[in-house]
Order: sequence, then C-alpha cells, then structure tokens
Amino acid sequence: MITICYYVSDYGYGHAARSIAIIRMLVMRERKRLKLIICASRSLGFLRESLKDCGESDIEYHHTASDLGYCLKANSIEPDLELLHSRYGEYIAELPKEAVKEKMFLLQNKADLVISDISPIPLLAANLVNIRSVGVSNFTWFTAYKQMLNERLLAPLYDAYSVMDYFVALPGAGNEPDWGRLGRLRADFFCRKPEEREVSKLRVQLNPDGSRLVVFFALGMSVGVDDLAELPLWDDESCLFIVSGNMKVERANVFRIPGDDTESQNYVAASDIVMTKPGWGTVSEAVKLNKPLILLDRSSFTEDVSTIDALNNRHPYGLMSWEWLKQASRIEPVLASMGLRPGERSDKKFGQDAERDICEFIGQIIR
Repeated sequence: MITICYYVSDYGYGHAARSIAIIRMLVMRERKRLKLIICASRSLGFLRESLKDCGESDIEYHHTASDLGYCLKANSIEPDLELLHSRYGEYIAELPKEAVKEKMFLLQNKADLVISDISPIPLLAANLVNIRSVGVSNFTWFTAYKQMLNERLLAPLYDAYSVMDYFVALPGAGNEPDWGRLGRLRADFFCRKPEEREVSKLRVQLNPDGSRLVVFFALGMSVGVDDLAELPLWDDESCLFIVSGNMKVERANVFRIPGDDTESQNYVAASDIVMTKPGWGTVSEAVKLNKPLILLDRSSFTEDVSTIDALNNRHPYGLMSWEWLKQASRIEPVLASMGLRPGERSDKKFGQDAERDICEFIGQIIR
C-alpha cells in the first residue's frame, strides 16, 4: 500500500475543485494499492463531501495550515498591499514551524509521496524527511506576489518551491521558474466531469423553453463585494443568472446554487456563457465545456494575466473592467461587441486526457 498526502490550498475552492478531479482519477486507477490523506483547512468539508463516493476506506482527512492567499481591499477586487505586507511577514515567520509540524505528520503516517496544490509548507516538510514531492499548479505564490512584494521578502518562498522534486505545470504556468528538481510535466486544462443526467435536468429546470440566455456568474468565494446585489445587470430579464449560494442576490431571474451541491461544473455545462474573474478553476471548466468567457480584467494579479494569456488563440473570451461591471445593464450587446456567441447546448464529448496524463505521471513516480 502506497500512502500519498495530498495538500490543497485554501484560497477559494478552485484548487480544491481541480484536486478533486485528479483524486477521483487516482482512486479509480490505483484503488487497490493507494491510501490517500487529504490535507487542507477551510476547504476540508468541501473535499470530504465531494469525495464521499470514492470510498471512505481509501481516503483520510487531515486539518493543516495552508496558504495566505491574496489580501483584497474592502468592496474591491484590487489587492490591499499594506495588509498583504503585514500578513505575509507573519506567514513567513510561521513557515518553518508549520513545516516541522507536517514533517512529523508525514513520518507518523509513513508517507511515500507528497502532492501540493500549491502550498509551500508540505514541500518543505517532505524535503526535511527525504520524501518525494510533486507540485501541481498554474502558478506559485512566489510568482503571484512578485508584483506586490520585493524580491528580498520573497526569498523564503523561492527556497520552499525550489525543493519540490516534480512540477506539473498547468496552463498559465509559462512564466514560472523551472521548478522540479527531478522532472516536470506540462498538462492541459481539465475539470471535474459533469453528470449528463444532472445537466439535462438543470437545463429543463432553469430554461425550459430555451428563451433565456443562461449566464454562469462567478466572482469566486474570496471576492467579498457588498454591492453586487445592486448591479443593474440583474435587471436584464433576457438572462437567467446562476450564482454561488453565498451570493446575496434575490431576483426572479437569479438562481443560487444550493449550498450542499458541490458539483459546480454541472451548472457551467448547463449555461450558455460564463462571467467570472480569471480564476483557473472556472476558466478551465468553461474551456472544457465549450462556454465563451467574459472575464474581469485584473492586471494587478500576475496569475490572472497568465491564465488569460493561456486562452489566446484557443478559446473565445472578452475582458470587462470592474467599472463596466458596475454599470452594465444588458448582456447581449456586450457579447456582440466582443464577438462572442453563446456556447453549445449539446456539449462535445468530454475528455479526461489531462487528468489521465497527470495520474500517469504520478503513477510513474510512485512506482
């Protein structure tokens, strides 16, 4: 039996969602020879609920420290650099202690491999006890903070990521240093597989006569903007908006995803277009499910810019500013101006090539 400790960043649920896609494939391929310990903090409940059908005997869960993430200004999508600077100092000060805690956990559980998306803490811990490690991501926090913090402050993060043995570079990771001391894999976009029967039910439920444009609207769990409920966009009766369960918008043409439904990819599949910040998880769902994208333009975030660059010449998208979003009242003219058309109602056959490539790569390492 091989024990893998899989660490998941807690900044939003995007890291968890894509980790679930990989874990489901790993369990399916390696069930008889694999013990998985999922390590996270705030997203642990989401991970547990999503993986309950994989077999509880194969998966254990561990609450641990994770990433600092971004610090945003109140009612804004822009970074709060002063707050980040303060919290980052505290985070880095605790980094060695947290790495020692995880080192002890890895030893106690006789871990054979550590996978991280993309916390530096388990990579440091694995290095302390000579356990192989794999980073999986479209970015690292080292590059994410490059525009926000000076290079001297980032040195501990660079050192932490430098000790990872293997790196699975997802689309958008083109500007990352050459991480992975022993090897590297470039993988394509991927997401959790939608359930066809559930998608068909949603289409009938949300848009029975097909007369409305179904818009999947997702700014992400980490963007707390109080005035979203006042957007003029909700008055566009030609649209049906799908939003997350935590978004406080009460309109007849707004459908909130139930809080106990963890499979957001089904709602993306049932939609015609996706409006979102350029978070890798939702963008990847839109790419895999053939839905055009309207993306918030956040040039302050290197991660966002890199994700958008990865879409060029391969998937239709348009950019919107935060100011535009606060003033826009109709979707159709926007689509026309961006040269976008609603996505396909009957999706192409869903392939899982990227997950398969990643799992084969992991399989080669553990063998």
